[in-house]
Amino acid sequence: MNTEIKSTETENTGTKMQFILDENKELQEIPKDKCKPVEYPIRYRLKNAFEVFVRVDGTENYWVSNYGRCVNNLNRKDKGTFFKHKEGKCHCTVFEIEYYITSCPVKKQGNGKRKPDSRKKKTEMVFKLNTTGQERNSTLEEMQKADDRRMYTIESDRNRRDTTLAGLVAEAFLAGYKGRTKIWHKDGDESNNWYKNLLMVTPDDYKKLRAGMVTWQELNLEQTYIEYENKASHQAYRVYNGIRERCGYTKDNDKIRKCYDDTAMWQGWIDNPKSFVRWYLEHYYECGDEEMDVDKDLFGDGTGMYYPEFCCILPKGLNTLLANSKKHYKEGETPENTLPLGVRYSRRRKKYYGEITFTGAERTIPLSDWDTPEEAFAEYKRMKQADILKVAAEYKGKIPEYIYKKILDVEVKPY
Repeated sequence: MNTEIKSTETENTGTKMQFILDENKELQEIPKDKCKPVEYPIRYRLKNAFEVFVRVDGTENYWVSNYGRCVNNLNRKDKGTFFKHKEGKCHCTVFEIEYYITSCPVKKQGNGKRKPDSRKKKTEMVFKLNTTGQERNSTLEEMQKADDRRMYTIESDRNRRDTTLAGLVAEAFLAGYKGRTKIWHKDGDESNNWYKNLLMVTPDDYKKLRAGMVTWQELNLEQTYIEYENKASHQAYRVYNGIRERCGYTKDNDKIRKCYDDTAMWQGWIDNPKSFVRWYLEHYYECGDEEMDVDKDLFGDGTGMYYPEFCCILPKGLNTLLANSKKHYKEGETPENTLPLGVRYSRRRKKYYGEITFTGAERTIPLSDWDTPEEAFAEYKRMKQADILKVAAEYKGKIPEYIYKKILDVEVKPY
C-alpha cells in the first residue's frame, strides 16, 4: 500500500506553493507558477534543499547554482559525471557553443554523382543560443528540401569566455537593470556568491561602495531575484514519510504496530503534514557532505515522540554515535535480565568487561576485567563520554550552538 503523503497546495486557494529562503534566509512561501522550471536538470549532490543548478546560458556543458557553485561535463565520456569548479572569489572559463548552417553548391561529376564545392561555402544562418538538436535538424531538413542545388550542413564553433563565478550566478539568478553592470556582495564577503547576497549596481555606485562613501542599503535599489523550482518540499515530505513509516502508521494514520523503539509522531504533524515540512525547512542546515537526520532523543523526554520541541536535525555520523550511546533491547530483554550498555561477560575468565569502538576506528577495544557489571559499565561510560566529547569538538562550528551545548550534557546510561 502506498502511504506517501504528497501535498504542496494551500488549504484555502488550492494554489501550488513553493518554499524558498528570503534575503534574510527566513523561510517564505511563494506561488509555484512564479518559479521557472529547470529546463536542463542534472543529477548532482546539492548543498541543501534550496539549491538549484541551471545551465549557463549559451553553453551545453556548464551549470551554475544559486549557491555559487559551477560544474561542467565538457570533457567527460560519461556525461552524468561532473567536474566541480573552484568556489568563492574566482574567475571561471566557460566555452560557449555557436551553431550555424552552411551551404555550398553541388557540382555534377562525370560519373553522374554530385559533389559539394566547399570553396564556395557560405553561412546561411546562425542559431539562437540554447536551440535544441531537434530544432536544428528540423531547420536543416527544411532548407535542404527547399533547395537541392546546394548542400546544407550544421557546423559549430566553440568560443572561450572568461568571467567570474559571481558573474555566472548573476546572469542566471538576478534580473538585469539598464546601466547596472557591476556586482556588489551585500555582506562584504566576495567569496559568498549566494544569489541573494548579490546586488547589481552602476559603476559609479560600485566605486562609492568600495570607498565606503555609501552602504548598499542607502542606495535603496530594487533587485529582483529569479526563482526556479526547487526540491525543498519534496525532500521534506520524503523525510516525513520515512518517519511515519518508522512509527508504523497506515494511510489512515492508525498506529498498527510497535516498531523502532516504540516511536510515535505528534498528532499535529499527522493531521497537518505541511506543518512538519515548515518545521523541517526552518531547522535544516548542511554539515559538509553528510546526510542529515531528524533526531527525537537528544532533546526528548524519553517517550520516543517526534514532537517539535523534542526534535532537532543532526549529521548522520553524530546521530549514529548518540543512538549507540543508549541501550537498545532485543525482544524479551529487560534491565533485569540483560547487562548494561557496552558490557560483556567472559565465561572463561568469569569476569565482566566493557567493549568500545571509538568513532572512526575499525577495531573494537576490550576494556579491563571487573568483578561486577556496574564496575565494568563505569569504565565503559568514561570511555564513551570521552568519545562523544571528542566528536562534539570536531562538529563545533558546524552544527547549531544550542545542539552543541546539549551534546556536552549527554550522559551515557546503563539502561
